[in-house]
Amino acid sequence: MSFLTDSPITSWIGNPSAPFDSSAQNPVKGSKLEGIIKPIKIGNVQLPNNLVLAPMAGVTDGSFRQLCARLGAGYSVSELASCKALQMRSFQTIEMIKFDGNTGPYAVQIFGADPDLMAEAASFVESLKICDIIDINMGCPVSKVVKTGAGSALMKTPDLAANIIKSVSKAVSLPVTCKFRSGWTENSINVKEFAHAVIEAGAKAITVHARTRQAMYTGPANWKYLEGIKEISGSIPFIANGDICSEENVIELYERTGCDGFMIGRGCVGKPWLYAQLLGHTELLQENLRFPIFKHHLTDMLMEHGSTAVPLFRVHLFGYLKNHPHSASLRRSLCMERNPNVVLQAGKDFFDRANPIDREA
Repeated sequence: MSFLTDSPITSWIGNPSAPFDSSAQNPVKGSKLEGIIKPIKIGNVQLPNNLVLAPMAGVTDGSFRQLCARLGAGYSVSELASCKALQMRSFQTIEMIKFDGNTGPYAVQIFGADPDLMAEAASFVESLKICDIIDINMGCPVSKVVKTGAGSALMKTPDLAANIIKSVSKAVSLPVTCKFRSGWTENSINVKEFAHAVIEAGAKAITVHARTRQAMYTGPANWKYLEGIKEISGSIPFIANGDICSEENVIELYERTGCDGFMIGRGCVGKPWLYAQLLGHTELLQENLRFPIFKHHLTDMLMEHGSTAVPLFRVHLFGYLKNHPHSASLRRSLCMERNPNVVLQAGKDFFDRANPIDREA
């Protein structure tokens, strides 16, 4: 049953099968970020706003993509998919990038180091008619991806990266974009040269994560490496990524870089209403909606994943309960839990506290 409300912007809460309503994706006039959060276009694809859900392995499944879109995200990107797995028509990989409830605009992100294989994989993805954009992963830092020459290893081979963009662009009619980092190490920052290479090769938008491969996901994002990128990208959208968690972050990043968009990753895990906050939709920020959103999220995952949903939800669960006064002991007690009723009760106990910790911080 949907959460009782007269507003269409919140009427879906509690009903994962409810039709998608895009009204939450429209920036609110007069909001704090008016003029910064706005519609943009990638190739021929119009985005309702420039807030992007980052691709995160094990996190951005169909349920979470749809939840963030309902809460305002203007664009989402799939978990990274191997071009070799797609070439082999891996059922698991195809199911990962497909989702019956997908809400556009949506990109499928693929990775690999062979231009021909990448082109073949992209063409197959386009034939599935499930997405609006093909995104190339050139930033993943994990060893099993990097050792193949893919992901952030491409930061060391900009000519190969450019050839991949060219090959994929020739193989599909969809816009082709890419995501990369500031460099391989702090001693080899080449983000500007790399940006120039992929844009010259035909990328229709670029997203830059303000960390090196060496930094992985640790330490603060170094926004100084994003300065000057917009001057290189020109009319091609430049989307900034790394430690975007608040309105203040968006303002500072925009003032420093002039970026066209903002990709949010870990900042929205456990706080998917961050998009609504940045867009100015205060009706989605009510404290009494937090647990219904939590419950909606888990219910949707149960519908998508069946018996594996609770283990898969764990990363979100610990994000939601991040400020729990007994978070360490709670993590230990729930780390092997598979009963959705137990997980729901943990969420209810947290969100029903009489004096909740400020979840807007």
